[in-house]
Amino acid sequence: MKKLVNVSVLFGIIALVMLLAVGSAAATEVEPEAVPEGTAVRIDFEVAGHAAKRGHYSVQQLGGGEIASWYALDGWEDSGWITNVDIGNKTVWVEVVYYPGPDTEGTVMRILNHVPDEAYGWVSVGMVHALEVAWPDQEIMAEADEN
Repeated sequence: MKKLVNVSVLFGIIALVMLLAVGSAAATEVEPEAVPEGTAVRIDFEVAGHAAKRGHYSVQQLGGGEIASWYALDGWEDSGWITNVDIGNKTVWVEVVYYPGPDTEGTVMRILNHVPDEAYGWVSVGMVHALEVAWPDQEIMAEADEN
């Protein structure tokens, strides 16, 4: 009987250790963000090494209106996916404009992954686009690392 109790205790300890190991491994796994279907954009400061300032960020068609927007707080770096973007055409060139408040002049952000030989980004129907942006008056971290 004593031997059976010892074996039961041993199995209980092994089971607890396994649960702890599995639980801690599951807790450290990070789920990748799902890429949305359809037309979507995100505004991202990661490549530049910059961060958002509090205000309204507008993704605008050249010569047209706003197709997506994001309100950020100081220090945010990524809008996340803005889905169900309706651009009407197959592909449009875009720029990202920052407005610190209502009735203020906008600041056109630098788009780092721009159209070749242009300063604009683009959005195409049925595709997802991360618009990598930088503040126009700040050095980009990758440039600073090269010097």
